[in-house]
Amino acid sequence: MLSSRHLLILLLLAAVLVPAAAEAAAPSGEVTVRRGAEGTPHINATTWEGLGYGFARSHAEDNLCVLADMYMTVRAERSRYLGPDGTYPIRNTATTPNNLNSDFFWARVAQDRVVEKLVEQKYPLGPDDRIREGVRGYVEGYNDFIREEAPKSKDPACAGKPWVQPIEEIDVYRRFHQLSLLASQMAALDGIGGAQPPTPPVPMGQPRAEDAAAAVLPGEVDRRLHEHGVGSNAIALGRDATDNGKGMLLGNPHQPWQGSERFYQSHLTIPGQLDVTGGSLYGVPIINIGFNRDLAWSHTVSTARRFAIYELQLVPGSPTTYIVDGQPREMKRTELTVQARKADGTLEPRTRTLYATDKGPIVTSLVGLPLFPWTSARAFTMFDANADNFGRLLNHFFETNQAKSVPELEGILKKHLGIPWVNTIAADRAGDALYADIGSVPGVPDAKIASCSTPVGQGLDRAQRIQVLDGTKTSCDPDTAPGAPSPRIMPASAQPSLKRGDYTENSNDSYWLSHAKQRLEGFPRIIGEERTTRSLRTRLGFRIIEDELAGGGKFTQRELQDAMFNNRQFAAELWRDELVAMCRQSPG
Repeated sequence: MLSSRHLLILLLLAAVLVPAAAEAAAPSGEVTVRRGAEGTPHINATTWEGLGYGFARSHAEDNLCVLADMYMTVRAERSRYLGPDGTYPIRNTATTPNNLNSDFFWARVAQDRVVEKLVEQKYPLGPDDRIREGVRGYVEGYNDFIREEAPKSKDPACAGKPWVQPIEEIDVYRRFHQLSLLASQMAALDGIGGAQPPTPPVPMGQPRAEDAAAAVLPGEVDRRLHEHGVGSNAIALGRDATDNGKGMLLGNPHQPWQGSERFYQSHLTIPGQLDVTGGSLYGVPIINIGFNRDLAWSHTVSTARRFAIYELQLVPGSPTTYIVDGQPREMKRTELTVQARKADGTLEPRTRTLYATDKGPIVTSLVGLPLFPWTSARAFTMFDANADNFGRLLNHFFETNQAKSVPELEGILKKHLGIPWVNTIAADRAGDALYADIGSVPGVPDAKIASCSTPVGQGLDRAQRIQVLDGTKTSCDPDTAPGAPSPRIMPASAQPSLKRGDYTENSNDSYWLSHAKQRLEGFPRIIGEERTTRSLRTRLGFRIIEDELAGGGKFTQRELQDAMFNNRQFAAELWRDELVAMCRQSPG
C-alpha cells in the first residue's frame, strides 16, 4: 500500500518510455515515476515534497542496502550493529575508518547539534525552503518504502537486518554534511574520532611530527585522494568549437562504482519550475552533475585544500591546554557514549572524550597517514572550510539545477561559495564554456603561509602542499574577507575562473592550464600549483581538442563522444618512436 499522503505510480517498461496511464492527487501533490528501458527513474511531481518522495522511493528500490548502511553511519550506530572493531571504506579518501572512531565522530556531531544549528539558519546560509520541502518528502518516501517493501527484500546485504530502519530529516541532513566534509574531516576521520591526549602526560621517546612528515613520500596525499578513488575529466566546448555554434559538454566523473559515494541517475521534473537530468551522490535528491534545457555542467576533483592544520603549543603537564597570544586556553571537551556489540551479541557502553579548539577538532592523521602525533608538547587542530558549508552547498546545486546560462551559473558560484571539493566545467545553449575553481577554501593567502608556517608546515607544504600554521598567534587565523558569505573563507575574487567561446578542460590538475593557450596565474597556493608539469590525462585532453580545432575544425556530438572512448594512451604516444627505434637497434 502507498502512503495516504502520496500516490506513486511505478511503471517498469521493457522498451521505450511511455506516459504513465494515470495520476491522482494527494495532499502533497501528484508524483509519477516512470522508468526507461535502462531503468533510470523519470520523476514528475507537482510539488517539491512530492519530488523528494518519488526520488526516495526510486532510490530505495534500487539501492536500499547502501542507503541504510549510510544512515546507520551518520547515526553513530555502526558499533551497535556491526561491532566496534570493524571498518568500512570511504573510497574517495582511500581510507577505512574504524567503526568505533566513526561512531564517536558522529556522536559528537549529534551531541553538539552541529547539523541542527546549520539547518536552523536562514537562507542563504540555511537551505532554501523548497529544499526543506524536498527533504520532508524524501523522508516520507524512504520510510514508506521501508515499511512496505523492505520486509520483502531478499538482498543478502541487508535483508532482515536490524539496521534497516526508518529515518528522520536530521539523518538526511547529516548525510549532506558528511558529503561536504569528504575532502577534509572525512579524510581524517580516524585521526579525529580516535584522537586522545598522551598518557602519561610526559611520555618517553614521544613521536615527532617532523619525523612523521618526512617519512611520507612526496605527493602521497594526492595519490591517495586521486589515484585510489576519485578523479575525473571534463571538456566544455563553446560556440567557436562546435558544428552548431552551441555549447557542448563531456563529463567523465571518476566517482567510485561501489559504496555510498557513487552517483544515482534520475530525471527530475516539476512542470514550469524544474526539468533536469543527471547524477546525484547517494542520498541527495538534487542533481549534482547533469543538464537541463539550457545548461550542462560537470565536476572534477579540485586541487584546492579545503582545510588548514594549526600546530598548538601545549602547557607543560596539561596536554589539553594550549597557548594563544601568550595566554592559556582549555580545549573544548565533549564526553561521549556509544553502544558497542560484544561477541555474544549483547551491548556495552563505550565512552570517550573528544577535544577541539575554536578552529576545529584535534586531529592526528590524514588519509591514514600519522602526520600529526599528539604529544605532551604539541597537538594539531583542523580548520575545515566546509564545517559550516551546508545551506550554501545545497542552495548552490538547487539553483544550478534551474540555471539557464553559464553567466548565471558563475553568479551562483560566486554568491554561495558552496562547492566543497570540486572544479566546475560547464557549457550553455548560447555557446559559452566555463571553468571555475570557486568554492569553500580557507582564507589562507600566500603571505600568511610565508609568515605563519611552522617547520612541520614547511616540510609538508613542499612535499604535500598541506598547510600547517602557527596556532599560538591569532594573527595566523584564516582571514575573513569582505564579501565572503562565511567567516574565514576565501572570497570569490581570489579564486580562479575562465570563460571562453572555444573550450575549457580539466583532468584534476590545478586551474593553471584550463585552456592550452591561456594561463591562469597569481592565485593562492592553497588552491593549486602553477607552472608545474601537467598530467598525461590533461595533456591528452588538450591534444584531442587542439587536433580537432586545427585548421578551423569543429566538434560534432559524435566526435566529442568518440573522444571519450578513443582508448588513446598518451604515454605510449610519447615513447612510441623512441621505443621502436631502440627495438630496431637491438633486435631480440
